Amino acid sequence: MIESFVLKLVTGIALMWLLMPRKDVTDGFFRIQMLVALGLSVLLVLVVQPSNPAQETNSAASFMTSGLRTQAGSRLIYFAQLTAAVVAFAGHIVWKLGRRLPGAIAIYAIAILCLLSLATASLAGGVNFDSLNLLLSDLASAAVLGATLTGMLLGHWYLTTPTMSIGPLSWFARALAVAAILRLLMTSFSLFRFGFASHDLLHLLCLTVRIVGGILVPFATAVVVARILKYRNTQSATGVLFAALILVFMGEMMAAWLEHDLRIPY
Repeated sequence: MIESFVLKLVTGIALMWLLMPRKDVTDGFFRIQMLVALGLSVLLVLVVQPSNPAQETNSAASFMTSGLRTQAGSRLIYFAQLTAAVVAFAGHIVWKLGRRLPGAIAIYAIAILCLLSLATASLAGGVNFDSLNLLLSDLASAAVLGATLTGMLLGHWYLTTPTMSIGPLSWFARALAVAAILRLLMTSFSLFRFGFASHDLLHLLCLTVRIVGGILVPFATAVVVARILKYRNTQSATGVLFAALILVFMGEMMAAWLEHDLRIPY
């Protein structure tokens, strides 16, 4: 379960680097961000373990067979994240030296490696409708996690560079709103396809936390941050993002637990 959450988190961060307006952000921000990616990639390298085939299930009702649970998938993710960690370390150095072109290449390389890892985990059972549903669901979760965490860290960066353009932080508010809408669509689609596959009260509470923390809170945060930034108050916007990050983490952890327990990507 922790592997899935960390993989979505590092993939979301890399996607935000790739899509955000980088030219308006100073080099120091990406220097620190490379260390964040380095730590998460190393954590994945440490926790990804080859699975025991006897533990895998062929149940028709349990369509999710994560790539993290197969020998080949675990091996590919292991080496992809090991490579990403090396690239992130090199990226930290080049961003520290102010070399933006090699730094951008490092961003593209990490994003590709993380997307490859996420696709391996989601499509382990083969390319079919169920696995594509899982992949899109994981990408939506990654976008919510990446937009919230990276936006919050960017907000903190304005404390050291207050003259930096407010445009990138406004971009993150819009990106978080889009990510929350995508997450809502994928959760609604899973509920439409499978209903709620448990009558257990604990599962129901987890689904509630998932919807509130992983969908409603991010969207409300995006609206509030956008309104705050009209007054160029980056500190208040950062505080809102920090509070939202805790709830988003709770929501996505509950989703990962439901995914592990019920084999359905809510």
